Amino acid sequence: MARWFRSAPMEYISLIVNEDAAHDCLSELGNLGVIQFTDLNPDLTPFQRRYVSYVKRCDELERKLRYFSQECDKFEIPIDSAGNVDEFLAARAAPSPDGKPQTGGPLLESLEAELDGYESQLRELNNYNEKLTTEYNEKVELQEVLEKSRRFFMTDAPRLAVSELTTSGSADHGPIADDRRDSLLESEGGPSARDMDMRFSSITGVVATEEKARFERMIFRATRGNCYVRFAPIKQPITDPESGQLVEKCVFIVFFKSTSIEVKLKKICDAFGAHRYSLPDMDDAPAVDTMLTENAQELVDSRTVLLKNQDTRFRLCQMLAKHTEKWTWIVLREKGVYHSLNMFKADVSGMLRGEGWVVAECFDEVRDTVNRSHSNMDMSMPSLVDHVPQPWPTPPTHFATNKFTYGYQEFVNTYGVPRYREANPALFTAATFPFLFGVMYGDIGHGLFLFLSGAYLIWNEKANDNARLGEMAGGLHAGRYMIFMMGFFAIYAGFIYNDCFSLPLNLFGSRWNFYGQDSGEVEEGTAAYLVNGYGNDNSVYPFGLDPAWKVSGNELLFFNSFKMKLSVVMGIIQMFAGTCLKGCNAIYFGEKLDFFFEFLPMVAFAASLFVYMIILIVMKWCINWNSRMLSATCLDPAGDGWGSSDYDGTWVECDGSGDGTCTPWGYSCTGYDDTATKCPLNYGGSGDGCQPPNLITTLINIA
Repeated sequence: MARWFRSAPMEYISLIVNEDAAHDCLSELGNLGVIQFTDLNPDLTPFQRRYVSYVKRCDELERKLRYFSQECDKFEIPIDSAGNVDEFLAARAAPSPDGKPQTGGPLLESLEAELDGYESQLRELNNYNEKLTTEYNEKVELQEVLEKSRRFFMTDAPRLAVSELTTSGSADHGPIADDRRDSLLESEGGPSARDMDMRFSSITGVVATEEKARFERMIFRATRGNCYVRFAPIKQPITDPESGQLVEKCVFIVFFKSTSIEVKLKKICDAFGAHRYSLPDMDDAPAVDTMLTENAQELVDSRTVLLKNQDTRFRLCQMLAKHTEKWTWIVLREKGVYHSLNMFKADVSGMLRGEGWVVAECFDEVRDTVNRSHSNMDMSMPSLVDHVPQPWPTPPTHFATNKFTYGYQEFVNTYGVPRYREANPALFTAATFPFLFGVMYGDIGHGLFLFLSGAYLIWNEKANDNARLGEMAGGLHAGRYMIFMMGFFAIYAGFIYNDCFSLPLNLFGSRWNFYGQDSGEVEEGTAAYLVNGYGNDNSVYPFGLDPAWKVSGNELLFFNSFKMKLSVVMGIIQMFAGTCLKGCNAIYFGEKLDFFFEFLPMVAFAASLFVYMIILIVMKWCINWNSRMLSATCLDPAGDGWGSSDYDGTWVECDGSGDGTCTPWGYSCTGYDDTATKCPLNYGGSGDGCQPPNLITTLINIA
């Protein structure tokens, strides 16, 4: 707890290592996680650094690994987890042929060779797949064009011809018209010449269904309606070879009678990405059947080769998915090492010097780690780790956290990281944040869902530690203990408010009754009464609020006043505690100006307004308002209410000079007196201290 209250003490050190052993030294120091290096080459650009080539190689390896992940995502193959990060860091690298672990340059070379082979193989398969998909799509589209064009010429075309003849026959009829038609046919060279002259040209192809309306409208406008267009949808969607997405397409056939129109139509097809196909004469049925048969056989062969290619890619991606995360961790580790080495300075040939901050209690461990790395490399020149004067007065902040405190520390860091040795707000946040959340969220039912969610995450924390989680799931896993505590305090506050899905629970039996409730004849506006009387211990509900408040007429006024005052009190206490932490920091760092001219004025301002308000709220809760309100009530001295134990003072009978009624303290009532006149306290205001302040009630009524 004390170690979490203030950040760990830091020491500034200088590190001199042999260049050949520098990589292993930094790799081991990175596993410790207790040192932060400073840049000794601030004047050099990133491209002028000593190890920039190694960083570029790591970037290239990262690009290849991202490419592998994208290809696995196309097949919806999940990337296998590489296990725990701590186990990965503790594991030794794969040995080289001479028996020593591979690190640094040799490790990158072996990894580059391996990943290059997989990338070239995968790219070759992808290019071949794109080519095969294009050929397969062309054959599918040609098959659809042939079938739908033949169906059109066999069914729709004769029907249209019959309709045309019927229309013309109704206009010209009779023997004179028949003789004139025969003479015209004979003068033009007979029926065959007329048919050849009136034959229309056509363009067939395939266009995307979503472009169908625009495609048809463009043809109509470009040709001014001098063409005939028919569409037929393709039932099975076609795979786009570039994106891999399924696209709905349809077959079109356009009839026209002009060479200029043909040029326009071809340009329109190219603009809309429509694929045009040349067909044989549809009157030649054997040629069409032969073309259909040959294309169907080629279609089967293309599909077989395409499926074989996809199966090979799938098996390759399955293998890559098993190692991608481990390779990524290796590359990131090497990249981090070389980034740190770029901060070192080569003062002497063959030696590198670095400086940085280290946790004070880990200084000896850092020195032993550097010496051990040198001894493993059989270096003749020893390493040097020693203290040096601090270059600036503010060391970095380091907090030692565990799986419980990590979530709260990250939560505080989103607002700002505490400076070195400053009081850590996360220590108090771990207690106050879940509790205040429960005060806000208080509901037994809803809090139970949150509580069970946190418990489930804690139960599966070992499995989630080694799982590959997304950004959202990883955040929930990191804050599992926070969620668990938030749910617990929400349930606790729900019992205080007696709320379960906004419904009360009569767990211990209500201490209030309504007249006629046993027979179900309670009238609206009926006042409730205490079963055991005011002041009796049995009149106090054992835990939380009495469920009778949920059915009372002043429910909203009571609960709003209770929850708002409770929230104000706790919020001001938290604010004042933060101000006190500021004073503690000023005393710890010896900042007298901050203490006298910042902390003390803040305390004075907060105490004069907010702390004073809390005192008034607590005082109001502690006052016996039954006695005070009774002191300003007119009673008949001969009545049953005279001498009641609810009044804390001494009962004094008045002289009866008014209407015959008296207040408990002896004032003669006239029937026209207000509360301030009848109150003996003389505190001012409309009630003069004999009735609760009605500011909250007034504000709620206005709202």
